[in-house]
Amino acid sequence: MLTGDEHLRVLNRDFLEIDRPTDVLSFPLAEPGDLEDRDRDLFLGEIYISVETAKAQAREARRPLAREIAHLVVHGLLHLLGHDHAAPEERVRMRAAESRLLRELKPML
Repeated sequence: MLTGDEHLRVLNRDFLEIDRPTDVLSFPLAEPGDLEDRDRDLFLGEIYISVETAKAQAREARRPLAREIAHLVVHGLLHLLGHDHAAPEERVRMRAAESRLLRELKPML
């Protein structure tokens, strides 16, 4: 869902107890074991993106808004697939996965 800072602030406050907006939040609905069957139709969950924050981040990084939103979608999707970035080694793996996926998407952006 593309939305705004206030919506992300409320979700961040209500679910993570952090009372400030953020760029992206993911809410997984599938169980980790559900991901094993690649032929199964599966609703992974929901991704919420603040377009306001994405615009600011795109401006700061000097990249197109579409690329920033694609990055946030990929980041959120990786969370839905079970990735995290709390620990340094997880952060390295997640960033590598983001970079790989964004390289593959680049021709479409």
